Amino acid sequence: MLTSPLFRPIALGIYFLFFTVGVVGALVLPTFSLFLATEIGVRPFLVGLPFAGIALASIGYNYWIGHWSDKLADRRPLVASFCLVGTLACLVFAFSRNYWLVAATAIFLFSLSMVSFSQMLAYSLDYAEREIPAERIPLFNAIVRAQIAFAWVAGPPAGFLFASYYGFTFTYALAAGLFFAVGAVSIKLLPRLPKTQQQLAETEQEIPSLIPSLSPKAKQSLILCAIAFSLMWGVNNAYLISLPLHLKENLGVDTKLMGWVMGTTAALEVPFMLLAGHYAARFRLINLIRCAGVAALLLYTGVYFATALWQLFALQIFNAIFVGVLAGLGVSVIQDLMPGRSGGASALYTNTTHMGNLISSLMVAVVADIFGYGSVFLVNILLVVIAIWAFGRVRSARELGLQK
Repeated sequence: MLTSPLFRPIALGIYFLFFTVGVVGALVLPTFSLFLATEIGVRPFLVGLPFAGIALASIGYNYWIGHWSDKLADRRPLVASFCLVGTLACLVFAFSRNYWLVAATAIFLFSLSMVSFSQMLAYSLDYAEREIPAERIPLFNAIVRAQIAFAWVAGPPAGFLFASYYGFTFTYALAAGLFFAVGAVSIKLLPRLPKTQQQLAETEQEIPSLIPSLSPKAKQSLILCAIAFSLMWGVNNAYLISLPLHLKENLGVDTKLMGWVMGTTAALEVPFMLLAGHYAARFRLINLIRCAGVAALLLYTGVYFATALWQLFALQIFNAIFVGVLAGLGVSVIQDLMPGRSGGASALYTNTTHMGNLISSLMVAVVADIFGYGSVFLVNILLVVIAIWAFGRVRSARELGLQK
């Protein structure tokens, strides 16, 4: 098994770095809305504002840096540099309680640090295209994303426990240390990958737009995918922002228990993520993604009507299917529609998460401020229905002649 490209030292290094970055995200992101609302003491509109700014800045960063990075001989210095930016951002979160400083740091620095994730993703796609048989690439991508899920098994419970017992200063200082560790070891764990002939040909010309030159039907499918992924990640992020405050204000759940709900999801995600990667060779990727949409619809309907904590725990099976399949196979769908452009594919896919974050941040800021955090899940239901419709109109890469 160790001779398999899925378990060679480079692949293991990729898994380790994704896991560590996932721990950072699991410590910071689930607790950040609670940090703003309780530690700094701002209203829901101001809670949503930094999330919207992060999303907007991240879209711009990923658009320009993602395509520019495809022309570079080596992505690794970008990964290391952006991790160091993340270290600085987390230190500001740890030691500042000035809302506008924290918000500006989140928007301009933390969002820039998140480019490290998309560059690591692009590196993993480069490795997959060189070393892994085409039919096993979805499984590799699923294993990579599973590391994020592994990190979120313990990350949110740990984040809320640390925040409850040791405070946000300790929690975010720990995140800063982990970010620094990733930046320090990334170049050592990830050897330089040579450019393929197709990538060398691509770097000789400018890439003028986020959507590459494709047939009209292929471009339509790519645009519909981008819209649907944005909506799906949007409802997921709205859930992450709103759930802690919904549980605290509407269901009276103790802060320390919030992370266990998210950790339960992450634990259940892993098998679904790996199963999705395994069955990707047998079923069309887009059909599996549509199943994720149905699971999301069941999840948010259940959360909206839930009145007890045990019901939320039971609903996490649908959340696991939704996020597990979406995270495990989403980048493979985009990669199939943009063959030979790892940086562009990872940037576009990552930008769907940032566009989703923008949608969710604005939605939470407005809906929660007027109607309360519980109403956010009702809007989620509507957006999932639209996403399912969009996925229903997407044609697979094989149908479009992009795969043999």
